Amino acid sequence: MVTRSTSEHDVSGAVAVAMLRETVLAARRATRDAAAVLAREGATLDEWMILDVLGDEDGPTMSQLRESLLVDKATLGRRVDGLVTRALVYREVDGVDRRVIRVHLSSRGRDVLARLTARLAAQHEHPDAPDGDQ
Repeated sequence: MVTRSTSEHDVSGAVAVAMLRETVLAARRATRDAAAVLAREGATLDEWMILDVLGDEDGPTMSQLRESLLVDKATLGRRVDGLVTRALVYREVDGVDRRVIRVHLSSRGRDVLARLTARLAAQHEHPDAPDGDQ
């Protein structure tokens, strides 16, 4: 049986913590940068994420959306309400279980999703470019 010394555990733990810190910081930077791009387009990161999930999955339930996005019921409800108001998504009662609500991307929502995703991709490819040069 091979055992590690305490110092090996300490080094291993320190490396793991440093990697975690760098991962969290990278996620925060990416979130900040994406939110700034989306704000210039009149959208929020939450709204784009909802549209993006709906672009991949046709008609998920609100529960499925909550699980995909890791948000609470009230927050998701408010975000979807805003997207419905802007005619980017629509709700539909499930054909089998009328208690279940499904959310769909509208054609206008598809257009907005494509535009937002293109802006995010341009920002990712050219992070130092001025707004107009993306």
